[in-house]
Amino acid sequence: MKLYKMKNKVKSHRPYRSFASVTAAIVLALFCLQGCKKYYDPPFVFEEQAVNNKKKRKVLLISVDGATGEDVKTIMPPQIAELLKNSKYCWNASSDFKSNDGSTWKNIMTGVGVGKHGIIDNTLEIPSADDGDEHATVNYYPSFIERLQESGKMKYSVGITPWKTLADKLFIYGTQAITVANDAAVKDSTLNKINEQKNDLIIADFTSVSDAGKQYGFSADVPEYKNAMLTVDGYIGEIVGALKKRKTYSSEEWLVIITSNHGGTGKSYGNGSARDRNIFMAYYNPKFQPLEITSPSGFDAVKLSAGTILGKVPASKAGIYNLGLTGEYTIEFKLMINSFGTQNAPIFLKTNSAANSNPGWWFVHNGSTGSWRFALRGSQLPAVSQSIKTLNSADPKMVINKWYTIAAKIYMLSGKRYMMIYQDGVQAAAAPIELTGQDISNDIDLQAGWKSGFGNNANQTIMNIKIWNTAIPDSKLVSNVCSTFETPADPYYNNLIGYWPANDGLGEFENISPLGQKRDFILSGAYSWQLVTPYTCGYVAPVISGLQMQMSNNDIAPQLYYWFGAAIGDTWGLDGKVFLTPYESEFIK
Repeated sequence: MKLYKMKNKVKSHRPYRSFASVTAAIVLALFCLQGCKKYYDPPFVFEEQAVNNKKKRKVLLISVDGATGEDVKTIMPPQIAELLKNSKYCWNASSDFKSNDGSTWKNIMTGVGVGKHGIIDNTLEIPSADDGDEHATVNYYPSFIERLQESGKMKYSVGITPWKTLADKLFIYGTQAITVANDAAVKDSTLNKINEQKNDLIIADFTSVSDAGKQYGFSADVPEYKNAMLTVDGYIGEIVGALKKRKTYSSEEWLVIITSNHGGTGKSYGNGSARDRNIFMAYYNPKFQPLEITSPSGFDAVKLSAGTILGKVPASKAGIYNLGLTGEYTIEFKLMINSFGTQNAPIFLKTNSAANSNPGWWFVHNGSTGSWRFALRGSQLPAVSQSIKTLNSADPKMVINKWYTIAAKIYMLSGKRYMMIYQDGVQAAAAPIELTGQDISNDIDLQAGWKSGFGNNANQTIMNIKIWNTAIPDSKLVSNVCSTFETPADPYYNNLIGYWPANDGLGEFENISPLGQKRDFILSGAYSWQLVTPYTCGYVAPVISGLQMQMSNNDIAPQLYYWFGAAIGDTWGLDGKVFLTPYESEFIK
């Protein structure tokens, strides 16, 4: 727990008389009580809300943990269905790639993804660094409770949950953090707090749906799961009904948010599958016009861009990716170009220089023409024995906002070693080049993205990076164009020495290959995880407009800031967005 020191120190004075001693002791005790608080202690400044001075804005946030969005849609619980008549809602919103309870609740409370807040499990603690440096700097992302209190826009808040860790680690920053025995007690406690007129923010966390999913299965077809959802739906109906009966309701403007923190697959969750991440969201206010929002499908990815963002496998772990003097290899990855640079920007490389002067191998753009090349240079001495081997891609040229499958294959034929390149499974060069006798080795990092000094102004996304220690057949290169991820059932799976799906949502691209684990790409620069369109058979990125909008649990915190009228700081680094602004004509008169 983060401790905050008092800004004012109490100085001791020699008492002149008995009354002075008693007074000083009381003052000192009051200061000590404040100094012992183990949670965020904001300044006592409470401003009038600027958004709508006629009514006091308040928020009720309800989470139905483990409620898979598509299953809630199938069940269509009656109380939630009634609220949808005045809601902006989405059935296929997403939680983070780390879809356990701890990570997803931290997302909800901060508005940032796990790649920033660093909570990866249910301890709600940031794990120690692998290097053992307990003094390493960790960025702290405050919860919306802390930020709203600091802004002066919200004074009283309460969080209610059966999960003690959640209460102790995240709800503790509010006026009250209440741990109860079960969901029925969550409902009862929430009703009590609704009857307390002072509360500005009430958070109610229901966990019985998740419990039913773990025991019986996360599916609308499972009676126990469906019944748990319907029971919680009844609680929601009671809570919203009580809200509308508050004595001060006519002078208040409530935003009711109903969501889930994650879904589930089978009898488990937390593995990052589509169903694990599938959540629902409903933002209710009696003045809202109904609107169903469809969240487009896609993947979490990082744009390696503008001379600032890259990923590296350190040289100490990257020796396995030298192509050496002998042996067969295949390198393949998905590439989307967001914008071309004006220089020969590197794409994927293991060399100290992409300018043909150093040993290693590299994929690089040919300026902004849409073509690319794969090149390598031997490391053997004397230097005169080294030579540059380059293959340039032929038509069709690459264009922006479209996925391509790029590959290079090193193979043996009749005792000689050759290389060939591929674009979308098709040979991209007229003929292979022989490289017999070239030792392509170095002690350099394996790198994705820009290389300092070489075409730093390209903007591109690289995913599904694979390196095999064999020359896979051309037929597989063709089938890979329309495939997503490798599985152990693939006959060449055990030849993978590097496999980085690059959709982790963390600070690295994890290597999940059977022969290359712990050789992860470490990300650097001001990167952020963003939704990108799926890569299937040259899929062109559509323009998202109208009722399509990416919705995630990172959006909850920004909506609270907006509703309470708290300005979002430029340095907060939120991954979520405010989306209610375009609909202000419905509720601001």
